Amino acid sequence: MHSFNLNLISPEKKYYEGEVDMVVVPGEDGDFSVLLDHCPIITYIRPGKIEITSKENKIIYFVGRGFVKVLDNNCLVMVDYIKELKDLNYKDAENNLKEVQAKIQNDNIDEKLKQELIEYKKILEEEILISTDK
Repeated sequence: MHSFNLNLISPEKKYYEGEVDMVVVPGEDGDFSVLLDHCPIITYIRPGKIEITSKENKIIYFVGRGFVKVLDNNCLVMVDYIKELKDLNYKDAENNLKEVQAKIQNDNIDEKLKQELIEYKKILEEEILISTDK
């Protein structure tokens, strides 16, 4: 395989920077692979797994929402929520989900906050599913 440049970042830190052979991304319309000479694309990311394959190893992260931009053998992935697969904890995610669901049910909640909690709920639901698959 031939490599291309990947940057995977969140608001808190840079998780990956370097040459990779392939990246599988959870796009908004389904998973897709990025390889050398991929056509230009910008799209949203849905909650799911990002799989990074390089000559040295394979790394898998769970991500929330974000976007990916591929152009000229550079792939930029920006996400708002990210965890290494080994750090997923079913019980913690389940407890967080219960708390979020309770907050959503509150009639006095601000509509903007309610929408943010609904998006976070989707991330937690996917995290629970993936944490049972690892």
